[in-house]
Amino acid sequence: MRAFAVALFSGLVALAAGYGGGAPEGACGDMVPQHHTPPQTSESPYTISVNKNSVRPKEKVYVTLSSKQGDTFKGFFIQARVGDTAVGKFDAAAGVKLVNCGNGVASAATHENSKEKTKVTVAWEAPPELSETVIFTVTTAKDGGTFWVAQKAAPLRVQ
Repeated sequence: MRAFAVALFSGLVALAAGYGGGAPEGACGDMVPQHHTPPQTSESPYTISVNKNSVRPKEKVYVTLSSKQGDTFKGFFIQARVGDTAVGKFDAAAGVKLVNCGNGVASAATHENSKEKTKVTVAWEAPPELSETVIFTVTTAKDGGTFWVAQKAAPLRVQ
């Protein structure tokens, strides 16, 4: 009985903490984590930056999510989008889990664990033959109940 109670409690703690192992594929469309609480409507305390303004197809850029004033975050979910479609491919990295959104493979990047972070940088490769403006879109979770959805970076031109 004690083992059952411990297992039940552990499961409830994991559920309350949100997705400690990263965003599921089900979050690809609206980028809203299933944390059972509404997102923040205030300005996000995090910034998204891209190391280039334009790239060629199959060229890589580095996308950085960081805190404006030292605030930590536990989770993130990043996509490069043309309209509502995730495009391109993220590279595997320590602490980063790749997610397949839509027909894409590794078309999103999320956290691998819920350790506190102040900065994360991921590499993204533009798809071959793409000639569009791409917007990096990020959802950031300070914790299981405090998160900002679909924050946008400056546009990146793929030409």
